[in-house]
Amino acid sequence: MAALGPSDTINAGENVFIKMPSDNVKCIVLKPGSTISLGKFGEFKADDIIGHAWGNTYEIYDKHKTRVYHSEEMNEIEETANNNREIVDDPSSQKLTLDDIKALKSEGLKGELTGEEIVNRLKDSHATFDKKTAYSQAKYLQKKGKKFLKIFTPIKPTAYSVNEYFYIKNPAKIRDIRMDTLSQVLSYSNVHSGAKLLVVDDTQGMIVAALAERMGGKGTILGLYDGDNARYDVVKYMNFSKEIQDTIKTLSWLRIHRPADEKTPDEMQDVTQLTGMDLEGYHRRLKAYNIVEESRKALFEADFDALIVASQYQPESILEKLLPYVRGSRPVIVYHSSKEALLETSTYMRKRPDLLAPQLTESWLRKSQVLPGRTHPEMSTWGTGGSLLTATKVIDQPVQAALTKKERLAMEKRNTEAKKLKRAREEAADSAASSPALADDAATVDAGATVTTTTTTTTTTTSSSATIISEETVDAERASKRVKQE
Repeated sequence: MAALGPSDTINAGENVFIKMPSDNVKCIVLKPGSTISLGKFGEFKADDIIGHAWGNTYEIYDKHKTRVYHSEEMNEIEETANNNREIVDDPSSQKLTLDDIKALKSEGLKGELTGEEIVNRLKDSHATFDKKTAYSQAKYLQKKGKKFLKIFTPIKPTAYSVNEYFYIKNPAKIRDIRMDTLSQVLSYSNVHSGAKLLVVDDTQGMIVAALAERMGGKGTILGLYDGDNARYDVVKYMNFSKEIQDTIKTLSWLRIHRPADEKTPDEMQDVTQLTGMDLEGYHRRLKAYNIVEESRKALFEADFDALIVASQYQPESILEKLLPYVRGSRPVIVYHSSKEALLETSTYMRKRPDLLAPQLTESWLRKSQVLPGRTHPEMSTWGTGGSLLTATKVIDQPVQAALTKKERLAMEKRNTEAKKLKRAREEAADSAASSPALADDAATVDAGATVTTTTTTTTTTTSSSATIISEETVDAERASKRVKQE
């Protein structure tokens, strides 16, 4: 079996999402030798999972020891004649008292009982468990397992898992952008390895993180931000390598254009006179200055493959400023948590001749329970996931009328004749310069050119208004006129 790569294993110092039996997710930073507490579900040593593969489920036993947990294989549930019609679930159905259950919890925390043993005791002491349907029994065991099983699953930070974590915990932090809407941003923007993207991201870096993950360290992402520092907090959860981090460049709106009185670090101080802390400060300022200059250069090259805007400000002003830096036939995507906020932007886009086919969309997502024999939509669903306004940037230039085959052949013939005339005129001029006696021959050649050129011009007038007179023909006419005057 092939060895797992660095990205396939859990490494020390990385961010890890721990999924607990209650379906709650906790984000931790793995530090070697540390102990991770999961509250009522117990605690474990960070060293027990460092170096292991992502996605395994572990069980906590004997206080803080861990082992790989193997759940029972899920099979098709066979229906029985049981039904829940006469069953009344109340506290009297459970033979164990509240004190007994607390004692079981205490034994579980001490490591004297496993979570499965506690669930089995609750099941055996339930008076109506055997009378329930097979579906109700499975649901009961699952519900109790979420309370008493001491298991956890380390989840690798990806664009999906990070987005789901913040959307559930604090959706306002990422401006309510949901995972399905984020996937549409990636699809519409045509992000790929080696792309160059211009981004205005006010989602704490959620969009930038997803773009960088898709590009895999190849290409450039230039993020414009408001204020003194880029607020891309989400990016740090992604465990990006230095190669991927280097593809993300930032530039403040205030520093796009350099002030007239701005001086470089070399102009501000004489480096040869600096020592100690002053020299270190100089190198810090020089590094910051070079980073800004590099970002400015990336912006002014104006060859971006997509423009993605997710800002708290009015999108029209941002589009007006940044559209000239986007190449032709490239996508433009605007995200906002409110659909109504994009209606005015949609009208603005339709009035611009360099934006093609603006489209405003809003997705709707509902999760489903997928289990053998009992797949159905969940009773509760997500709220809004935001709206997208998409269009295509085109080059706004007048289109010339297409030439017919007859007109194209006539134009090619005229261009060929003009080139011959120009070549003959040059040869005659060279001969006249070397021998004054041949000046009359050069005049004769120009005179002949006059007759041919006149015929060509007449054909041009009667052929089509779209026909173009070559520069060589015009030069021949001017030369013939000078000969006549002489």
